[in-house]
Amino acid sequence: MALTIAVKSIQSLDDSTEWGADEPYVLVTGVDLSQLIPHVEVTLYGPWADVDKGETHQTGVFLPFWGLDNRTAVAIANPSSVIFVVSVMENDDGKPGALRTLVKAAAVASLAASNGMPRATRVQKLLADIHGALGIPTGAPNFDDIVGSKELVLTPPDLVRPPGGRRVKTLDFAGGDEGTFRVAVELAFV
Repeated sequence: MALTIAVKSIQSLDDSTEWGADEPYVLVTGVDLSQLIPHVEVTLYGPWADVDKGETHQTGVFLPFWGLDNRTAVAIANPSSVIFVVSVMENDDGKPGALRTLVKAAAVASLAASNGMPRATRVQKLLADIHGALGIPTGAPNFDDIVGSKELVLTPPDLVRPPGGRRVKTLDFAGGDEGTFRVAVELAFV
């Protein structure tokens, strides 16, 4: 069964210690390992302006990070054939679009360098390489801050169409001084 997966919303569970409201954004690295050469895309959501503790902000547009063309529904035959890394950043003077490009380059290089390794090893290396790319400044004087990155793990039951055709999964990110956020991801079955 074909599906698309997209970030639906972000909720601030706790403010950062910075002055003023937070401006988080989300980068999702999607990887299709079912091909000889893995397909990779990094999708940017946000930044959302003026996010205070307790508020939930919707993405506003359904922009899927799966299918990797950001629009086409695609089946996932086996959850181990995909990798999704969700990263949350706090925007200051950085350029989220430029960082998206850096993360994509790091992901492509990471997957090429880990070719033939077990999936778990590839995920660990991908997370480390994405973290390294997220730390590259894309603006000054106040650099964007890393809140965190996690793998969005799908299981076989997640890929069964629920009543209504939609399922929501959440990931929590605790960034210490950078705030705590909950990202809601929606699986839409077609």
